[in-house]
Amino acid sequence: MDLTRFLELARSHGWQGLSLWGVLLFQALLWVGLVRLHLALHREEAPWEECVGKIRSAFLRKLNGEDELNELKVHHYAPLVDQLVALNFAEAKSSIMERWLLLRWKTKEGLRPYWIRWGHLLIAFGVVVWFLNGLLVDIGLEPLKRTPCDPRLLWVWLGYAMVLAWKQVRLQGNLERVQRSLLLPRRDE
Repeated sequence: MDLTRFLELARSHGWQGLSLWGVLLFQALLWVGLVRLHLALHREEAPWEECVGKIRSAFLRKLNGEDELNELKVHHYAPLVDQLVALNFAEAKSSIMERWLLLRWKTKEGLRPYWIRWGHLLIAFGVVVWFLNGLLVDIGLEPLKRTPCDPRLLWVWLGYAMVLAWKQVRLQGNLERVQRSLLLPRRDE
């Protein structure tokens, strides 16, 4: 990237140059927000096969099943998984339908902040693209190429935001597997 070219462009274009600094700041905020969302989702990743396998094993075993259940109560996989396991044991006396509704509600409640943060990032992306499009009409694309305000960087950002959306959907699917293994464990799953 050519930082001197960006500085010259920002200095020589008056209010458009000042606007370029704003675009640069908002692009940096977008990247920081995306990295924070990535790290938050990474904390929720659990060894899913091991997690579901241990839960199924603890509920299906006749011999040493009680020991595995007690171990399951204190084992830590990921924050959302641990909440689901704790809720299942706390509501063990209630009917299976009530527990299913509670676990489903807790899963959606746990995933909601990630989807809201992702939605806010997409709205901010739209604002930056709209603002940058106005600058492209005034300045043109050619002077912005290979500078920190290059619009092509935003497409890279959008691509990774879509990858994170896919990871959130995958996380929801894995949490539903945990729910099934807590409520109705099957040997062949």
